[in-house]
Amino acid sequence: MKHVEFLKRSGTRFTLLLLSLLFTAAFAQAQVTISGKVTSKSNAAVANASVIVRGTVSGTSTDDQGNYTLTVDLKPGKYTLEFSGVSFKTKAVPLDIGSATSYSVNTSLDDDIIGMDEVVVTGTLGRSPKRQLGNSISTVSARQLQNSGSSNLSAILSGRVMGAQVNQNSGDPGGGISIKLRGVGSITGSSEPLYIVDGVIIDNSSANVINLNADAQGSRIQSGTNRIADVNPNDIERIEVINGAAAAAIYGSRASNGVVQIFTKKGRSGKARVTLTTSVQMNSLRKRWEMNEVPLRFGYAGDARLSTVGDRLTMIANLRGNQVAVPGTGPASLGGRLDQNTYAVTRYDYQDNIFTNSVGTDNHLSVSGGTDKASYYFSTSYLLNNGIVSNTNFQRYGFKVRTDVTLSSWAKLSGGTLYSNSRSKDMPNGNNFFSPISTMTIIDNVWNAEEKDANGKLQHVERLRVNPLTVIETFDIRQETNRNISDVKLTLTPIKGLTLDITNGFDTYSQAGNTFQPRMPYEPLVAASFFPDGYVSYARLNYFQWTGDYIAAFKTDLTKNLQSTTTGGFTAQYIKSSFASQEGRDLLPNVKTIRAAQNLFSLPNDSRSEQSIWGYFLQQTLAYKNKMFLTLAGRFDGSSAFGTDVRNIFYPKASLSYNLSDEDFWVNSNVSKWFNTLKLRTSYGRAGNLTGIGAYERFTVYQPVSYTGGGFAPLNRIGNSGVRPEIKEEIEGGFDMQFLNGRLGLQFTVYNQNISDLLVPFNLAPSNGAGSILDNVGKMRNRGFEMMLNGSPVANSKFRWDASLLLTRNKNEVTEVYRNATFIGFDASNTQGVLLGHPVGVYYVNYYARNNDGSLLLKNVNGFLLPQVELGDPATNTPQRNASGQPTGTPLRKVLGDPNPDFILTLNNEFTYKNFSLRMQWDGVYGFEVYNWDWITRNNVGNGPTAAKELRGELPRGWVAAIGGFIGPRIQEEHVESGSFTKLRELALGYTFNKVKFAQSMKVTLVGRNLLSIDKYRGFDPEINSAGQSIVRGTDFGSFPIPRTIQLSIITNF
Repeated sequence: MKHVEFLKRSGTRFTLLLLSLLFTAAFAQAQVTISGKVTSKSNAAVANASVIVRGTVSGTSTDDQGNYTLTVDLKPGKYTLEFSGVSFKTKAVPLDIGSATSYSVNTSLDDDIIGMDEVVVTGTLGRSPKRQLGNSISTVSARQLQNSGSSNLSAILSGRVMGAQVNQNSGDPGGGISIKLRGVGSITGSSEPLYIVDGVIIDNSSANVINLNADAQGSRIQSGTNRIADVNPNDIERIEVINGAAAAAIYGSRASNGVVQIFTKKGRSGKARVTLTTSVQMNSLRKRWEMNEVPLRFGYAGDARLSTVGDRLTMIANLRGNQVAVPGTGPASLGGRLDQNTYAVTRYDYQDNIFTNSVGTDNHLSVSGGTDKASYYFSTSYLLNNGIVSNTNFQRYGFKVRTDVTLSSWAKLSGGTLYSNSRSKDMPNGNNFFSPISTMTIIDNVWNAEEKDANGKLQHVERLRVNPLTVIETFDIRQETNRNISDVKLTLTPIKGLTLDITNGFDTYSQAGNTFQPRMPYEPLVAASFFPDGYVSYARLNYFQWTGDYIAAFKTDLTKNLQSTTTGGFTAQYIKSSFASQEGRDLLPNVKTIRAAQNLFSLPNDSRSEQSIWGYFLQQTLAYKNKMFLTLAGRFDGSSAFGTDVRNIFYPKASLSYNLSDEDFWVNSNVSKWFNTLKLRTSYGRAGNLTGIGAYERFTVYQPVSYTGGGFAPLNRIGNSGVRPEIKEEIEGGFDMQFLNGRLGLQFTVYNQNISDLLVPFNLAPSNGAGSILDNVGKMRNRGFEMMLNGSPVANSKFRWDASLLLTRNKNEVTEVYRNATFIGFDASNTQGVLLGHPVGVYYVNYYARNNDGSLLLKNVNGFLLPQVELGDPATNTPQRNASGQPTGTPLRKVLGDPNPDFILTLNNEFTYKNFSLRMQWDGVYGFEVYNWDWITRNNVGNGPTAAKELRGELPRGWVAAIGGFIGPRIQEEHVESGSFTKLRELALGYTFNKVKFAQSMKVTLVGRNLLSIDKYRGFDPEINSAGQSIVRGTDFGSFPIPRTIQLSIITNF
């Protein structure tokens, strides 16, 4: 710990010292200028291709037209220029430097559709071509990130990364996203990958600083904005993604769920380049709910405004005090009968009040340039995205600076800083009764939400409920985040073969939120749990993370045919965070801050944490004839979150790759003419997951309780100093193939993951004196495969067709649960959770009683034949029947759905004809289910389609009540729906103007996103998830629908 404390104190000073050297270095004059153009075999410009002088630290990259200029100090002699680019083979071009001061080198690159020569750094501890790797790795280029129709980086990765499941949890303007690589990785922790930006580990959580209490009923599960939203995709050069522990083991205890490493743009030597990107987008609701339009309502109107107790829930109960004797059915606790009488009403579609068409804009300006000694990149940006739910928006202001300085022939210094200020105007979202979607879900649609009283105030709707427009028009919920991500890197090559890399950086942000809900103008008619007297909260989250990497690599030739690369080093991270909040109700007028609260009904929340993580590693790579590569690595990792006896864990890694097609027998055979490349690979590794435990959760926890005149702190959780990190052990194998001179490629990977030491807080008997204890008590497994087939069926100087097909299959299974438990529920409803022998998150629910032929077994209730729940013996889970053939016993449960898909499929097609381009992306997610809370709720209150059928007499009276839990138990099977879908995710049409009067080039693109979804889901969208990034997946209750987006984008290069 002492060495980490020292690094923590000195890390910031060291970073500032390097930054001062970086930004005060003078731009030196060059002696030699090398320029030219890089094209493909079809004579198209190759943008962002790397151009370096071998044996030096000098290099640059091509612009969007394929042009480059490199100024460098070189003595006369023979040199080699190395050209490389994504999806192109690396090419070496000899260059003789004489007495001239300028040289022109034009070249063309061969297609490398599977990127065998592509140089990557993620998971390798250095720059390595893909041909050396024993694991799969995906690369996304800057060109692929452009014109996607989304400003959210995570959303853009959908369909571009092999093995990734990308879900947009909500359609709010901030757009919370969840990414899983190879399935669920934890039960209580996160399954999200580790994010790294320019060598700095960053936070990607979605903490909420608004809607803290939600509705006083504890509905705290909500989707929020991921902090990766602070990174502007326009500033990104490329992204590298490794999917599993076999490749990520070198990152130790934080990378069991994979790694997403982001490299931002740098300057190029040559004159200044200015790029302006501007876009305007229009958002709209893609799909509407089917609302009840029958102009009738069961029961008897209590008054003109339908404001009496008896005017509530008339579809499923008679709550009137006079108990009118009308034949019907119903539980005695809710009036004893259901009215069959109907009366005329006017029905409204609240979707017209809640949703709106909205517009947004995204503007980004960058300036870059430099010399052989120094280069620079600067950008500034502004984003505004208005939501399709009225009065919601997300704004982001930002700038980025990056500088690279060559200090000498053996020393290079680089660094950058990114600042982002994001602001949002929000509404309650997800599992929250104040969500505008939920307010529409839990009332019958017979009230005019727009109607106002004589004082111009909105009127009430159903008794004990809230008018949706009250939320939209009067609630003021805002949050603001200020973030800075900075890094500085020093690279030294003091002797031949030795490279020293020192990277320091930090990620820090402050997130503040204020929620204001005024007093309801119809306060007496609103339930106390909905804060009719008003509610206010304020919260602030401060986060700081420092990263330090100190790496040495030595490369040498052991023999003529055997090369060795030895890499070792030390890494450390220090994380500090604090969270404070206060809530109150019974508000004073004309004040929106916490000072307005006359009743601070909850104790102030003030939590703080510090955590240190450190690791030592050593990696050895042996290359035989540049054909076969063996890598062995190990890392000892420690974290202050664990006890001293268990905190240091060893994480090994091994990989082997064999480029079979480089063998002479292959090269000289006829097979090589059409079967160009075959690489075999396999890897093994172990990695950890720290997200299931907080900085102090190994300690005993006490929960303070205060009262007038005193207080006490009872035991809440028993400490456990023996808890260990969750461990994922993985082996993967696969191959990479290339056919038809690089025109067709196939990548395939199969993997098996075993996850042990799952951290689960389990409940204790009251005799223990505490509620729970955290322990390593579970195991699970992920098995599957990933495949990418891509090719260029047509490629010539005028027309090019590029296509790719991605297919992912993952099967998750819980193999061990603590103390022989059979089911662990995720929440109070106990409908979703962990069941031994099944995937994590299955829906374990009661279900319809059925006849042997599968038809519903109906029950005669006062002359009405109604559905019922299956009953039987829970010990054997066997249905039972009485003498009349009706179910008897206890409600039975079984697995009726799984939120984890069986298959994920993406089909991309991109056509280029002269200056025109057309891109189309179809996404398919198949074999998963959604738990649709909205469906039964809507029908119970009377605004859903099933309620309409009962009003029209197409279903017997009491059908909705029988399903919805008001005549016997709720039939939970009705919630579970197929979520399988096929989406037209992106459709983009573009045209490039190569020469315009005021600029070098300009590209205009029209993009549509989420244009079409082919599915059978009865809600807005099967892709959304009310619980955000949490383990609770596939729940839909009050979530904002994902909008259809049309965007017009213009990229101008000056």
